[in-house]
Amino acid sequence: MPQITCPNCGTTINLENRRALDFKLIRSATDKTPRTFTELLHITKLSRKTLNLRLKELCAEGILLKNDGMYSSNGASEFGNNGGNIMNNLSRVFANKKMTTGLVLVAILACFSASGYVMAMMIAPTTYVQPALKPAALGTFTVALNITNVSDLYGWQAAISFNPNQMSLQVTRPGNFMSVDFPYFVASMPSDDFLLLGATLKGNAVGVTGSGTLATIVFEYYVTGYTPPSIVNEKAGFSTFLEDSSLSTIPGGQTLLTLNVVG
Repeated sequence: MPQITCPNCGTTINLENRRALDFKLIRSATDKTPRTFTELLHITKLSRKTLNLRLKELCAEGILLKNDGMYSSNGASEFGNNGGNIMNNLSRVFANKKMTTGLVLVAILACFSASGYVMAMMIAPTTYVQPALKPAALGTFTVALNITNVSDLYGWQAAISFNPNQMSLQVTRPGNFMSVDFPYFVASMPSDDFLLLGATLKGNAVGVTGSGTLATIVFEYYVTGYTPPSIVNEKAGFSTFLEDSSLSTIPGGQTLLTLNVVG
């Protein structure tokens, strides 16, 4: 990406952070007082073409409001500026028939990935602490959630059941198949015998085709001869499914998934 160095402060500027700097200048100028286009020209020192483009983007995102030729801030924070759009997206998600019996991680991720919000407050951390009343662990084992011969995979969710009297969840990690990480890969435990994993790509990305590992999961075990965890089609209202880049369910998605002990 082309970049230049500012002669005044030495900051390296490329097209992406220049855009962010432009937005910051405009938002700072309109934060407390509505401004005309001419006033913003003088304050920001941007060219007419660039300023016009940035204002259109900010208005389209709902960050700025334009009334009678005056531009004003639509809120003091990023969440305030975009919260309405996110809530609208969420309302559409929860209206979907898939949402009638439980929270779908991939659907929620899709809403938040569009705005880039981290979901740490909504999703449980991906490292888990052994319950205090569990017996001493005999060891650990790792399982891999693999996918085979999939086409155009954009988002996925997997419901994994296990026996909490035999094992406990320790760590989940994203695999390398979709090249996504937190917050676009998340893990949650709706109950102590059930793990829900999900991930999604962002924006207009093309789905991934082929075979690979979606996630790895580490368990501690407390008994010999434990029953390995398994993928289930549905549990407690949460389902296993795959979605393509058009956000359509991939038929027979569960049959493409396997859970294998790898260590």
